[in-house]
Amino acid sequence: MTVRPAVVLARLTHLGQVLVQLNRLRALSPSERADALIELAAERALHVAIEAVLDVGHHVLAGRGFPIPPTYREVVPALVAAQILAPELGGRLEGMAGMRNLLFHDYLRVDSKQVWAVVDQKLDDLQDVHAALAALPELGRSAGA
Repeated sequence: MTVRPAVVLARLTHLGQVLVQLNRLRALSPSERADALIELAAERALHVAIEAVLDVGHHVLAGRGFPIPPTYREVVPALVAAQILAPELGGRLEGMAGMRNLLFHDYLRVDSKQVWAVVDQKLDDLQDVHAALAALPELGRSAGA
């Protein structure tokens, strides 16, 4: 298998759009964040953003001939081991797969404080991984494209 640029670019484009919306949500006041619809929007956007990163990671690993990690928790470490992501960035993404699993599988236990903490503290990390993945040589683009 090879990395298919159209597949990766479609997911990265959507990730970029979701990150814009997460930035808008991050700017909301505490009283605005308390609105149930806003909380749901933050949960869904965070889930989609993390899912996109993991999907692109799976695709790139497979496309480059690396073993596919058996769990989502192993995707980021595999990307670091394959030198696709820098170790420092991989370390900053620690726990993202767990958050994705919570949002997807254990949604009854989601605490809005957890969601907002990730939005406030980890959104820049998601933006950095978006930029790193967008700069992959297989995409034929520069990091700023």
